[in-house]
Amino acid sequence: MDEEDEKKEEKAPPPRKRPAPKRRRVAASEAAAADEVVVAKPAAGGVTVAEERGARRALAGGVTLAALALALVGVGPSEVGMAITLAGLLTLIYGIHTFGRLGAETAK
Repeated sequence: MDEEDEKKEEKAPPPRKRPAPKRRRVAASEAAAADEVVVAKPAAGGVTVAEERGARRALAGGVTLAALALALVGVGPSEVGMAITLAGLLTLIYGIHTFGRLGAETAK
């Protein structure tokens, strides 16, 4: 009997896999109704994530370049350090300008 039990255990079928759900494209109005994430232009006066991300990258890049350049110039006077300082400061000014142009933060 032990051999028969072992054979039955060996012949057990593998567990069934559930099929993956089918994805379909939906209109923005349907997706909003279904609480799905919709990437779209904001209403008048709104700011997109990409615009804010670009302004933050400009600020971070300007600060990084300016700090690196000041470290280079602090070690000793060099033309490269002066050029990087100027590029860092201009990038920082651009980042402040674009971040300020995004408008006031609105409370939700």
